[in-house]
Amino acid sequence: MTGNGLHYVAFLHLTALPAWLTLSREQRQEVVGRDVEPVLAAHPAVRVRWVDVEAFSAESSDVLIAETDDLREWNRLVEALRDTCLFADPLFRLDRVLVGAEDGFRDYEHPAD
Repeated sequence: MTGNGLHYVAFLHLTALPAWLTLSREQRQEVVGRDVEPVLAAHPAVRVRWVDVEAFSAESSDVLIAETDDLREWNRLVEALRDTCLFADPLFRLDRVLVGAEDGFRDYEHPAD
């Protein structure tokens, strides 16, 4: 899955559920530190950013943006996150997953490159 020259960007649209929203800010940080940060650290081939969108969208409250050249590592990261309390309790609902290849049209136009 690596070495094909494509760079992938994934967008996970998430909605914070009442179980998350009723936690104090300190409790939320404990959850992230205990359950989320170790998962992210275990998958350094995937760069992750979190974006709050609730002030601008009625569809989702958060978007996880991930970038990687390795779809296998992306898959492993998602599977590991699914095993955390974020989705097992659940604290968040996964609304949408969008994955694309950055400049994928160039790969199509020039397959030998």
